[in-house]
Amino acid sequence: MLVLAIAVAVALILPAVTGGSYTRLIMTDWRWSPFLFAGLGLQLVLEFNTIPKSRWDDLGYGLLLLSYALIILFCARNLLLKGMVIVLIGVCCNTLVIAFDHGMPVHLPPDLAKEQAFEPTVKHHPQDASDRLTVLGDRIVLRSPFDTALSFGGLIIAVGLCDVTYHASRRRKPRHTATPRVRTESGPPEPTIDLSDTIDLTEFEPARPPLPRRQPTAVFASPRARSSALNTRSS
Repeated sequence: MLVLAIAVAVALILPAVTGGSYTRLIMTDWRWSPFLFAGLGLQLVLEFNTIPKSRWDDLGYGLLLLSYALIILFCARNLLLKGMVIVLIGVCCNTLVIAFDHGMPVHLPPDLAKEQAFEPTVKHHPQDASDRLTVLGDRIVLRSPFDTALSFGGLIIAVGLCDVTYHASRRRKPRHTATPRVRTESGPPEPTIDLSDTIDLTEFEPARPPLPRRQPTAVFASPRARSSALNTRSS
């Protein structure tokens, strides 16, 4: 819990150091937040040995798995936030080793184990031969002034918390949408066509043959028709 508290403190300092905004961090759409607070609250209760030791293997173990299940649900519901995938991977690593070994096995070097007495809790117990996934247990030793050990899952969670806090405190970039291009009056002038360079298509028209001229037709009138025409003119 000490390492987790340090990771949370570093994550909260990041917005001030990197120029982020605590307002954006608080206004982030954290979904299913009660699941996170309930899971962390259960782990705090179990860490301080509030349950009798005779009930560690049944009630305590069940509440410990329930706390991790609630935290996993919170992380899965907020996977769209950048960095939350890293946190979820770290939580799953810790959940896996706790489920297999009935708690988190702690491996301390002999010199560190002699200097301080290790008090087991519902969540932590000294590593023994019956533990299986010891590679995921608390075996990363932090010397003085911490004098503690943490797991690879806890280290991943710490990195993920810093990543989530960093991105959540930043302004989100708007999505770019394709907009139709509109030609304005200030745009480039339209190309003009030089009529002097055009080709005279009449030069390529086929020559038409001349129409045949009509020959005058001779009209032959009878003598009687001629005399009637002359009488008409004279009258």
